[in-house]
Amino acid sequence: MLLYVSLGASVVAGGAYLYFMQRSQSTQGILGAAAAIPQGAQVVMAFNTKSEPWTKLAQFGTPASQKLIGEGIAKSPLNSLLVQSKTEYSRDVQPWLEGGYIITALVPNSAQPQAPASTLVVAPTRDRAKSDAFLVKYRESLTQQGARFTSRQYKDITYYESPTRDANNSVVTADLGGQYVAIATSSLLMQQAINTYKGDSPSLAKKPIFTKVYGSGTNSKIAEALVQVYLDGDVALEFIGSQTNLNLNEAAIAQSRRELDAMTLTGGTQKEGLRFELNTYLKNDNPNPLTNNEAKVLNLLPQETFLLVSGVNLYQSWQSLVAQAKGNANSAQLIEQIRKGVKDSLKLDLDQDLLKWMDGEFAIAAVPNNQGILANPGFGFMAIAQASDQNMAQSAFEKIDKAAQSNAGGLLPKAVEIKPKQIASQSVTAWAIANTNVAVRGTLDNNFVFWSMGDLANMFVPKPSRSLNESKSFQILTTDIPKSNGGYFYLNMTTALSLADRLLPPEVKSNPSFTEIRSVLDAINGIAVTSTNVDPKTTRLDFLFTLKPTPGN
Repeated sequence: MLLYVSLGASVVAGGAYLYFMQRSQSTQGILGAAAAIPQGAQVVMAFNTKSEPWTKLAQFGTPASQKLIGEGIAKSPLNSLLVQSKTEYSRDVQPWLEGGYIITALVPNSAQPQAPASTLVVAPTRDRAKSDAFLVKYRESLTQQGARFTSRQYKDITYYESPTRDANNSVVTADLGGQYVAIATSSLLMQQAINTYKGDSPSLAKKPIFTKVYGSGTNSKIAEALVQVYLDGDVALEFIGSQTNLNLNEAAIAQSRRELDAMTLTGGTQKEGLRFELNTYLKNDNPNPLTNNEAKVLNLLPQETFLLVSGVNLYQSWQSLVAQAKGNANSAQLIEQIRKGVKDSLKLDLDQDLLKWMDGEFAIAAVPNNQGILANPGFGFMAIAQASDQNMAQSAFEKIDKAAQSNAGGLLPKAVEIKPKQIASQSVTAWAIANTNVAVRGTLDNNFVFWSMGDLANMFVPKPSRSLNESKSFQILTTDIPKSNGGYFYLNMTTALSLADRLLPPEVKSNPSFTEIRSVLDAINGIAVTSTNVDPKTTRLDFLFTLKPTPGN
């Protein structure tokens, strides 16, 4: 499950967004449009055709980020299609769309499974005369550019086909009974769509997992989705890899095909910015699900925390990774290298001495601080773990102390002293050079242990004056995402960029690539992600990008 969650998250940053811009929608919703799509479809993308949800995007971002979005839309497949066919969306397409979703589906050829999947676009229509006029105009424009359309009959439905410069693809258009406009890249796929429309072949709308996802029982918290993606389990990992340039090995792909039923992505807006939900559906119950809980660790972190990665039961997560790696030589080798590195440097057994007692909450956080050794970077890191066995945790830290202090291959200079320190009423252990603390470790709230850089401990020992959970920024940046969850990723972008401005050299900040990225990041106040177990077969990642309003909003 960890493999799918971590890889699945990358699709949010992938290229799917602009691809949706080439389609529209249906009054009957996604299931209604999917009634004309063959059940074998493996990648399905739905684009909301109502103008209202999209106009909300104009309320967010800086002028520079809005300019980039505009340039991206201008280069999108939809805009290219409209320019090529000399049609306009508002004039030639929108008037006949049956409000809802236009769907794009990638459908494999069952007779040639190794061949690239063909593309089918389905758009429900409420005005047959207008949608037919669009298809006529579309074909006429392509004919002027060299297309040669031939009309053909299949089961009393007329479709029009033209070859293209790509010998493997055609352009095929049809009106399906005055209910759907269909455009495909092969006549075989168009015939499959006709069979599906007539009820002679099963539709995607009748596929159990698709019905579960998009039926009346959907658990999405996004009121008006802009885009939705469905990935069949047989191709989900490969598709994500292709969109993110990840080189996935065959063992991981084979495992995903055995275990995954589907993955879905839903994206939309809410008052604070952009919201995404990524769901992973397993074929069978997850034998070792992580438990959702309201994180106690948030109360132990200072409100200034600008970066947080937290979770539950690090030991179980590690065991899951080890189990998944058994069929993958590269992953197994990496795990052994990590174990050896810990053994050589700390004289600890990673599994038994360190991770075994980490079966509660854990967190790694970054906090602004300009005292002592943190004066130059302006921030430091801290780690907190809930220890089920305090004796084991204390023993592990004592071994780490010795490793850090050792003469041969120690982690710190020879002059480092391990000495007791008092913060208010709390006794802690400091790693110090003269009177400067390199790090401090100790216990919090009875069963939590911590390690922190420099003098960060002064900000949260014995407890912070105001916790992260009480921070107004954290509350805003995590609005409406599940509070009972399996862990957080949290980034206060405003603070992070301020620190980056201090640390990055001028030549980096003046680089055109960096300035382009920075123009996008400047539009973001913060990012929050949570992982939640919805049921024994379903895990959901919620993403919230809190955005700055555009000037005047």
